[in-house]
Amino acid sequence: MCREMVVCGAVPNALLMKLAVNIFLITSVTGLAEAAHFAGRQGLDMGIFRAVVDAGQMASGISRIKSGKLVERDFSVQAAISDVLKNNRLVAEAARQAGIASPLLDACHALYAETENLGFGREDMAAVIRALEARTEAISLPFGD
Repeated sequence: MCREMVVCGAVPNALLMKLAVNIFLITSVTGLAEAAHFAGRQGLDMGIFRAVVDAGQMASGISRIKSGKLVERDFSVQAAISDVLKNNRLVAEAARQAGIASPLLDACHALYAETENLGFGREDMAAVIRALEARTEAISLPFGD
């Protein structure tokens, strides 16, 4: 389940810690998808993009896995869009109840909801790139279309 166990204190601190870590996970993978989308649309070599991301200071086990999925467009599920959207909703609800702003999480929520609405809810969370692609296509259309 995990590499190491960490004692988080009294109930409900472990749950709140999980929610906090999910913010980092969701926003990180979404940022990676946006970076891959940008690189691809700029015509960059995606193999080199992956090598740079995987060697960079932000590299992690999850970034290496998801960069591969993005570059190879392998959206076989590890963490489904629908599940990430549900977790995102849980974190956002906890933030609202505590009066905490969550602008990055809110932006991610919109993108994962769009991805699910596009019919990709059972694909891996890296498939959030599909919402970015759809947004790009929408702004690329000439006026009147």
